[in-house]
Amino acid sequence: MPVSPLPEVRVENVESLLMHLQRDFDSLSEVIWRQQAEIDTLKKEVQRLGERFATEVDGTEERDPLAEQPPHY
Repeated sequence: MPVSPLPEVRVENVESLLMHLQRDFDSLSEVIWRQQAEIDTLKKEVQRLGERFATEVDGTEERDPLAEQPPHY
């Protein structure tokens, strides 16, 4: 029958594992927070571009491409 470690050693091992898990949890929480901030920024940008596109599509008058000069003139 194998000898089990002393209770103090087992408690230290559990505390060490818990400390590593807490560090990993904090690290992952920070990553999630940064990703959510980036998602929020991108949502606002997409909304702004959508509004800009809708304004330009709705507010444009009919153009005659043949009457316009090319950009190199």
